[in-house]
Amino acid sequence: SSRNIFPVIDDKRNFIGIILLDDIRPIMFDEKMYDEVKVSDIMQRAPAIIDIENDRMKEIMAKFQDSNAWNLPVVKDGKYVGFISKSKLLTAYRQKLIEFTV
Repeated sequence: SSRNIFPVIDDKRNFIGIILLDDIRPIMFDEKMYDEVKVSDIMQRAPAIIDIENDRMKEIMAKFQDSNAWNLPVVKDGKYVGFISKSKLLTAYRQKLIEFTV
């Protein structure tokens, strides 16, 4: 995968946290670690979470700003939906502005 951030979810797709590629890279190349390291050992809380049902653009942009994150997880009713990147969001926003001003 070209992704550098991965979701941690339970068996019901409830979002639990994230794992960063930088945190698992040392483990990936050391097979002895496979049985020793648990997901909970390397998992982090997401700096912010976007709620697809309730968050509006202003709140989403504030979450990106406050967290200094470039990618944030998106949930619906607590279930993992995906990640949204700040750059894709800004590109889509810019495109909408162009459409409305032309």
